[in-house]
Amino acid sequence: MNLLTPLSLFFALLAVPIILLYLLRLQRREQPVSSTLLWRQVTMDREANTLWQKLRKNLLLLLQLLTLLFLVFALIRPYINVASELSGRTVLLIDSSASMLATDVAPSRFEAARTQVRNLINQIGTNDQMTLIAVDADPRALSTATNDRTQLLNSLDTLQASLGQANWSAAIALAAASNGGNLNNATVVVISDGAHADDLKLLNAKARYISIGQSGDNIAISTFALRRTLRGISALVRLSNTGTQDDQVLVSLQADGNLVDAKTLSLPAGQSATWTINNLDSRVQSLRASIDKANHNTLAADDVAYAVNTNNAGRRALLITRGNRFLEQALSALPNLRTTRSLTMPTTSEATYDLYVIDSVSVTLPANANALLIGPQTVFTTSGIFSNTGFSRVEQHPIMQSVDWRSINVLDAQRVNVPSWLRPMVQSQGGPLLYAGENPNNNQDSTLRRIVLLPFELRKSDLPLQIAFPVLMANSVEWLAPPQGLNIPTHVKPGEIMAVPENTLVRTPNNQLIPVDRRGFAQTQEPGVYQLQSNNNEGVRGAFAVNFSNPSESDITPNPSLQIGSTPTPTDNRPQLTQREFWGLMAALALLLLIAEWWVYQRGLPAFARRKEPVAGKP
Repeated sequence: MNLLTPLSLFFALLAVPIILLYLLRLQRREQPVSSTLLWRQVTMDREANTLWQKLRKNLLLLLQLLTLLFLVFALIRPYINVASELSGRTVLLIDSSASMLATDVAPSRFEAARTQVRNLINQIGTNDQMTLIAVDADPRALSTATNDRTQLLNSLDTLQASLGQANWSAAIALAAASNGGNLNNATVVVISDGAHADDLKLLNAKARYISIGQSGDNIAISTFALRRTLRGISALVRLSNTGTQDDQVLVSLQADGNLVDAKTLSLPAGQSATWTINNLDSRVQSLRASIDKANHNTLAADDVAYAVNTNNAGRRALLITRGNRFLEQALSALPNLRTTRSLTMPTTSEATYDLYVIDSVSVTLPANANALLIGPQTVFTTSGIFSNTGFSRVEQHPIMQSVDWRSINVLDAQRVNVPSWLRPMVQSQGGPLLYAGENPNNNQDSTLRRIVLLPFELRKSDLPLQIAFPVLMANSVEWLAPPQGLNIPTHVKPGEIMAVPENTLVRTPNNQLIPVDRRGFAQTQEPGVYQLQSNNNEGVRGAFAVNFSNPSESDITPNPSLQIGSTPTPTDNRPQLTQREFWGLMAALALLLLIAEWWVYQRGLPAFARRKEPVAGKP
């Protein structure tokens, strides 16, 4: 046994004044006598009560000395060195991503990881410190560096697994920030299944890895998509087997809560299988695909997928052109877009179409219009023509998704004087070849809303002959006139923030009605179908589906030999030593003895502790 504060032993000298108080205490008794012959006996008794009398047995004195003894033991802080898995400053990175919801370890990998963390918390010593960090899509610190076990355990109890993918690089940065900017004086303990944790190679610190998980068997719905056909809606369901065993999987499809069909698919290990359901009613609102039975499936989060049918939301487009076959065919091929061709603009001053497509015709757009402008412009003024149209760069924007502009050739283009909110999307050596933007003042009646602008004639380029043309037209129409009348995606990942218009109510899958403010809608953690409606209860305005669709997280194969840092993490089986103090026990015993001493003082000394005095006249 060792002592942390041995100088506190000097407090044991307080026993000297306690004993002196008992030695100096006079203990005279009144003794009635029947004769003066007994005066001699009284005189002898007074002589016995001299100042320095002999110390007699006293229970109160014993209790007080024992109390002092235990208090001194508490002050000198005795400790013993015990074997522990942790010592000093420790940072715990706890994987709370979707793969930790696998049940190959009962009751789940996540609960097994929490059990490991609890064991480590209970092992920390008085001089040790621990920081808990949860690692999912948005890593966060659950506690600051502390040795308070109660605080650490309470913080651990608040942690829940999410459906996101672990962001290990952000977790490493957070761990360093919580330790003063570096991890040189700390030990990082990673508790994870090690699935897709390659970013842990960036960790430059003393590390230890606790592996969770035993099996990688899992069946997942990797794709669930809808397509419009002449006979209705077709649904495509793709299943993936990420495990090492062949399986027979029962999958079912529901439309608006009613069972449509079910099928058993053979799914070899490491391969995929597809199921197509045709001729579905085009009036259905939403569909649900689910894995109902599988023999080797340990992750339930990817067993269900949802899809929203936006093909029943009609859109109206007005095409003003003198004749452009490529443009007409591209627009007619888009699902649920009804296009009206005209040579002139309607006389109304308000936008009566969802989209206006202007092809080299001089027009005046109505207020609140969304427009695709092609060729020589009269909506905006021009300042010349440039012919050096060699490709330079492309900006990130929804209309540029999957569009490859590098092989497109343009003869010449106009320099257009566009407002500041209309930004170049494709830049050439001479100037922009494509603009897109949304007017920030589109809530005013006299302004335009969203605009996509091609400042050249299609016949002066090979764009209509490239595969990029129908993709660009589809992206532009999707952005200018969303199928639901709202610019929101139909498929969303859990936790993703949605730019839902203000003054909109969102009905969640568990039937909660949540208002949306100007910051958007962020309560998308639960998979399912979310419906949008106005505050005035005008009915459903649209919907979107939240799906856990992440091939990386669905591949739950654990990695027991995860590499942390630039070199493989060493396996050191030698136990570390930590200081285990027990001053708290000493202080508790001292308190109990103090209470016992008070009780004895109040109730009187027990009979065995009283001194038996001689009585005068008796031998």
